[in-house]
Amino acid sequence: MERKTVSFYGSATARGIVTLASTRIQRPFTVKEIHATFPVGTLNLLLLRFYLSGDAHAPTTGLPSGTSLLQDYGQVDYLTGDGTRKVTDHEVGVETGGHYLKVHATNNDWYAHAIDVQIIIETP
Repeated sequence: MERKTVSFYGSATARGIVTLASTRIQRPFTVKEIHATFPVGTLNLLLLRFYLSGDAHAPTTGLPSGTSLLQDYGQVDYLTGDGTRKVTDHEVGVETGGHYLKVHATNNDWYAHAIDVQIIIETP
């Protein structure tokens, strides 16, 4: 097994929505961990969602296509924070290649915030 880091970095404008998409992952893989860093002053107003998708479409309104990685059992399917780094041990298997990972950010604040996410995957 090879462990890889899929990195996402961008900015969510004030009161804005942005989706960041990875390049196409050609081989089957397993998501192992999600790391999300929330800058000081975010005040839990930046909501980050994580998706597995068959396309690279990154909408600026609404949710992206695909399946939310956190939707199965939680009360919500997003992470928030303020001056913290959250690490989730979250395993999701993908049996075929040709998929994309996406980070969808909803910024409910009146100030722009940085998006800093790493999704750790394993490939056979």
